[in-house]
Amino acid sequence: MSEINIRRAVIGDYTGVSALMDELHHLHVEARPDVYRELQTRMSHKEYEELLETDHRYLYVAELLEQGEIVGFASAQLNVIQKVDLLKDRKMLYIHEIIVGSKHRGHGTGKLLMQELIQLGKKMQVDSVELTVSTFNTGAQAFYEQMGLAVRSSRMEYIL
Repeated sequence: MSEINIRRAVIGDYTGVSALMDELHHLHVEARPDVYRELQTRMSHKEYEELLETDHRYLYVAELLEQGEIVGFASAQLNVIQKVDLLKDRKMLYIHEIIVGSKHRGHGTGKLLMQELIQLGKKMQVDSVELTVSTFNTGAQAFYEQMGLAVRSSRMEYIL
């Protein structure tokens, strides 16, 4: 496997990022067709452009250097909680997505992306790095636990 470079995403990465987003969405559709609907494309080019331009939103890609192929994608957002009576003031880096293409898992790409986001959080002096993971995605849960994340809460449902 060639060397992996983690870098900020640019507009030219759309095709690779879009394919990864489609793969992740398909996983969700397969596991929970009662919640997620099939889509032609999970993220339009316009949506991607808007994400790149959004303040406090951070998009990264994992690229195979030799091939120039995008094999991973991560996005996170800075959330600042202030002056909420119920909550203490704090800063959090919330991970929206972290995806490694199915053909490229098990080679450390996810770990590199996660480490990049944790370093970003440290640089921004946030109190925590957080994310949400579906219970059906046991591989992702195990990965996050291996990276040092701990379950803080669970969302439950009663399907009618």
